[in-house]
Amino acid sequence: MNIRPWKRNTFYIIRNFHTQMSQPAWNQPTQKVERPVLKLFNSLTRTKVPFIPTNANEVTWYSCGPTVYDSSHMGHARNYVTIDINRRILQDFFGYNIKFVQNVTDIDDKIILKARQEYLFKEFSKKYSEITNELKQFALGSWNSYVAKNLTDFKGDSSNFESWAQSLNIAEKAVDNPKIPMHITAAKKALKTSSDLNEYLENIKDVVVPELDKLYGSTVTDPEIFKQTSSYWEQRYDEDMERLNILPATVTTRVSEYVPEIVEFVQGIIDRGYAYVTKDGSVYFDTTQFDTNEKHDYAKLQPWNKADLELLKEGEGSLSSNDGKRNSADFALWKSSKPGEPSWKSPWGQGRPGWHIECSVMASDITGESMDIHSGGIDLAFPHHDNELAQSEARFDCKQWVNYFLHTGHLHIEGQKMSKSLKNFITIDEALSKYSARQLRLCFALVQWNNQLDFKESLLNEVRSIEATFNNFFNNVRGLNNDYNSKLASGQIISKKFGPAEKNLLTKLSEVQAKVYSSFCDNLSTPQVVRSLLDLIQESNNYISAIGTEIRVQPLLQTAFYITRILSVLGFQNRPDNLGWINEDQQDGQGSNREDTVLPFVQALSSFRDFVRKSAISKDDYKVFLDATDKIRDVDLLKLGVVLDDRNGQNALIKFITEAEKQELIRQQEEKEIQAQEKLQKKLQQIKLKEAKENERREKAKLSPLEMFKQGDYASLYTAWDDNGLPIKDAQGNEVTKSARKKLTKLQDQQRKLHEEFNGH
Repeated sequence: MNIRPWKRNTFYIIRNFHTQMSQPAWNQPTQKVERPVLKLFNSLTRTKVPFIPTNANEVTWYSCGPTVYDSSHMGHARNYVTIDINRRILQDFFGYNIKFVQNVTDIDDKIILKARQEYLFKEFSKKYSEITNELKQFALGSWNSYVAKNLTDFKGDSSNFESWAQSLNIAEKAVDNPKIPMHITAAKKALKTSSDLNEYLENIKDVVVPELDKLYGSTVTDPEIFKQTSSYWEQRYDEDMERLNILPATVTTRVSEYVPEIVEFVQGIIDRGYAYVTKDGSVYFDTTQFDTNEKHDYAKLQPWNKADLELLKEGEGSLSSNDGKRNSADFALWKSSKPGEPSWKSPWGQGRPGWHIECSVMASDITGESMDIHSGGIDLAFPHHDNELAQSEARFDCKQWVNYFLHTGHLHIEGQKMSKSLKNFITIDEALSKYSARQLRLCFALVQWNNQLDFKESLLNEVRSIEATFNNFFNNVRGLNNDYNSKLASGQIISKKFGPAEKNLLTKLSEVQAKVYSSFCDNLSTPQVVRSLLDLIQESNNYISAIGTEIRVQPLLQTAFYITRILSVLGFQNRPDNLGWINEDQQDGQGSNREDTVLPFVQALSSFRDFVRKSAISKDDYKVFLDATDKIRDVDLLKLGVVLDDRNGQNALIKFITEAEKQELIRQQEEKEIQAQEKLQKKLQQIKLKEAKENERREKAKLSPLEMFKQGDYASLYTAWDDNGLPIKDAQGNEVTKSARKKLTKLQDQQRKLHEEFNGH
């Protein structure tokens, strides 16, 4: 190709230009430190294993809910709050999308008994308007039956029961039978005499209801009686969970709404050859058939308990007949209903679901034939959860129905298992009347979720101390931030440059962030996380103390934002400004009126202004103004929950405090005021006493030393005096002795000095 020279040069220039302007190579960065992997303690392995959801970022999770027949207690609180914390960490920290399913068991032996007995006792009580012999005889007969069944060691009658109970080593007996103390208490209470009908009925209730149920339980057939009981306690449970700030489930399932699905599920197990029907129309799971199949294993969670007859019996419920069972470990999938029990139609006759089948059916309806996580209290591991696994794996012919089983640890009260018989039974309502929901959540967060928790005073004291540490930190940071913003608003130019101290604080923040991530990866270790946050607060406080007036608020804000975020992950409600958690007594309602909020502060300011203006016009002493500033700080603003911290050479630091903190400061002030008043009263009494003595001396000084022995008590003792007023003869006319005259002269000299002192001589 013939190209002219100038065009050829232009072509090469353009080609070289494009070659030189090509993008340089990019070096992919290498990660200096590998991030830890999330591991969970899996009851199926009894070790920490990596968490790998089946469907990438989606997590299916089923958690055993309440059996609703009585008040929720602290054991429930420990389980549900702890599971809520774990759920929030996976959801809000690790970013998983969680489908969280929880059931409500509203068909159960305990509910049936509770509803039936409450109904029968209510009807029984209506029959009596006074305490009759008939009532007493029935109560005595019931007492005898109750004691014969529950206190088999007692051989006497009611007249010597008290002395027998006193001689009994109850603590020793309770080791073998923990319910012994409860039965003794019920028996003692029933023997108390009372002329008040209501009190008498309440005393005998515990021994009478079993007898009423035995006699008339089969006559209770109205389904509404059972439904009312479960509905009432379900509502109470929901209220308790809301007060504890527990997230509602994605899906809530009720057993009573799943009976057709349960019947279908049970039939599927029968079809696979793992269940059998008895003569009375009950259906039992065949554990032997299941366990001998190479594909399956019975009691995966606690194989050492598979022969524990006591646990197996407890898992079947107190109303189970167990007729026709092939093996003691076999459990009911469907129970034939007896008179006095709710019932539903099935291919095997009228009946109701067994306890264990409920969870398998409801969970599978939402999560499918497998799930990522199943959770519940460790007390449910065997037989309940092991039976769930067995029947579900039988129904779906799979090896592993649940991938991760998370069991929360037991709760003890001051070292003992919580029990009504030990008088350490605490309902959630009772706990929330003494402690805040935040304190309970913090208490549970301080103990590893799968460890036993001992709810004791030393732990609660630690909780209060940690809560105060967080509160003080957030108060100080918000106060410093408000002070910073106020200075900016006034036109001050404040340096934002970070020095070594600020950079060091940010480094500490990064280190804590890494520790928190690592701790969450280590089986969701909330105790380690809380300790790391406290360490960060200590570093921040050290920075505030060391820097003084040159504080840079920005690194403190970053630490406060991060701490607030992690506390929010743990389920503590955070403020809109993300500078701390919401204090329960500082939440202002959605429709709060601005005037209602501002008015108390404006009134305090207006009163202060009026006083200052009046005092200035009157040209009062400057001390009056200082006293006024102390009053608005120590009284007016404190009542409004505001604390002013005076600082040398700076504006006061403004802090907003909680109601509890305010009351404590007011109490301290009142105590100081009382002490000051006592000190003042003591001083006034001393002054008054001194004045009284002075007045007495002044009155005495009025008497002339020349006349002192001629008046008062002395007048009857003497009959003659010399020119100086000293006595020379006594009342009998005898000469006054030399020694006596010497004493009288001394007294007269003292009076002369006193007289001259007050009369100016």
